[in-house]
Amino acid sequence: MIRLSRSSLRNAVVLALVVGLLVPTGGVLLIETNATRREAMDDLRRDLSRVVEILALSLSEPIWQVSPDLAEPMIKAQVDDPRFVSVLVIEPSSPKPFLEFQRQAEDRELTLSQTRPVLRDGREIAQITVTMSAAPLLARKRADMLRSLWRSGLTLTLSLALILLVMQRRVLQPMERLSQAAAKLAAGKLDQPLDVSGSDEIARVGLAMERMRQALLSAFEELRQHASTLEYQVAQRTAELTQANAELTQAMATLKTAQRELVESEKLASLGRLVAGVAHELNTPLGNALTVVSALEDRWAKLEAMLSNATPMRRSLLEDLAKDTRRGQDILQRNVQKAADLVRDFKQVAIDQTTDSRRDFDLAQVIEDVLVMVEPSFKHKPFKIDTALCTGAAMNSYPGALGQVLTNLLMNALVHGFEGREHGTVRVSCQVLDADTVSLQVEDDGRGMDESVRRRIFDPFFTTKLGTGGSGLGMHIVHNIVVNVLGGQIEVFSTPGAGTRTEIRLPRKAPQASPTAEAQV
Repeated sequence: MIRLSRSSLRNAVVLALVVGLLVPTGGVLLIETNATRREAMDDLRRDLSRVVEILALSLSEPIWQVSPDLAEPMIKAQVDDPRFVSVLVIEPSSPKPFLEFQRQAEDRELTLSQTRPVLRDGREIAQITVTMSAAPLLARKRADMLRSLWRSGLTLTLSLALILLVMQRRVLQPMERLSQAAAKLAAGKLDQPLDVSGSDEIARVGLAMERMRQALLSAFEELRQHASTLEYQVAQRTAELTQANAELTQAMATLKTAQRELVESEKLASLGRLVAGVAHELNTPLGNALTVVSALEDRWAKLEAMLSNATPMRRSLLEDLAKDTRRGQDILQRNVQKAADLVRDFKQVAIDQTTDSRRDFDLAQVIEDVLVMVEPSFKHKPFKIDTALCTGAAMNSYPGALGQVLTNLLMNALVHGFEGREHGTVRVSCQVLDADTVSLQVEDDGRGMDESVRRRIFDPFFTTKLGTGGSGLGMHIVHNIVVNVLGGQIEVFSTPGAGTRTEIRLPRKAPQASPTAEAQV
């Protein structure tokens, strides 16, 4: 193990040196290679343009005189440069080249060609095409880089050998001695002192290990003295903790059961308030309908008596009876229709709040259905509900959960916000924030609340009406429904004497509710 550790450290140093030198060197070589290639191609492009221009001017006279012998020395003077690959001079009137030079190209990607007309007195007498390659220049550059690599490799080898020699003498050998001493300590041989020599960092580590050996001897002696007492104390504390843990587990289970029962009671109480409100609201249309039916029954009883007694009837009497019947029918139809609408709305709200079903709905319509159920609680009281609802806010969510949230907020405003007030207004508004989000606000001008109450408004079992019927779960349920079921956010803003504003941001498509979240509502 000691030999493996020493070998691993040596390998790590060697690897660090090799990587630290070769990686930057390789990166620099790659960058220089690309830069050299670009510079060579740029130089080649400039030289090619210049040479083509010179040859086009120089060859105009030999071509005009049709004298290839005069042109050949000019071409040879240029093609001595190894970068030249080919020179081709073609006359428009001749199918054969006027002059041609060809050399084998090493790399087609490093070659550039340029064609230029040869002019005589402003008239084109021939065309010259010159092809040049940057391969010779790049070959010289690569040779220079290879020589640099050899020099760097030699430097790396010498540096590595020197570093390894120093590390062997000053690091690896002292560390091997420390490893042997540590192995003895690990084996429990604390009675043998460590042999430490030198004054460098490794020697200071050895001195620290020697002090640790002495401290361990003292600690083990103390541990032996207190072992029996400690075992007894541990057993006693373990028994106490086990009993306390069992009691806490039982208490937690009881608390969760009570909380679930209170939540269910709060949901049923909310639905019960809706039932009471709807029943109260149904009294008016059903009472009107019963009155109309009674009046019509009386009129028709008189008519039957007249027919039975063969009493003569005037036309005006029948016309009055027909008018009263028609008027009574209209009144009866309106009241029965109103009662049917109330029952329909209550049925939808009750189904939503008891089944927690997910469906597509319009936000404004669900709010209006809930308000129909809640308005009887505000009736015959100096408080009213105003609305400012957006249109076309289609949602795919849980309307029952949303209705329960709105019902709790409105009843909170009625019970808490308007306590001791002679009049008040609750404003319910909604709006579409973007393609995926809607906003619902419930704001009242009631007495508000201070900051200490606002901070704890979502805490379970927190209520300002403790002992007078408040369970402290209403706003806790609201928070759980908005966050865990509807996937939204809720904030409450309030100032004493200035009312309370509740803002809810909801996704138009609710996330899939987990069984835990559904159980919370």
